Amino acid sequence: MISQEEKIVPSQPLTLEDRRSFLRLPLEERRLRLAQQAEQMAVHYNVEQSREERAEWQGGDIVEF
Repeated sequence: MISQEEKIVPSQPLTLEDRRSFLRLPLEERRLRLAQQAEQMAVHYNVEQSREERAEWQGGDIVEF
């Protein structure tokens, strides 16, 4: 599980060849990989948090300097 303090940083940017090789994969394989990445991001951003839980850490006064 990825905590909010951790950042997901790719080891290096994708090259054009990397992107093209992804597009050459069968459609089902691409969907599977994208679904796995979406699950990782949902965990990272705590999508399943309740409204009250989000308000607890997002709430507060806005302070302008």
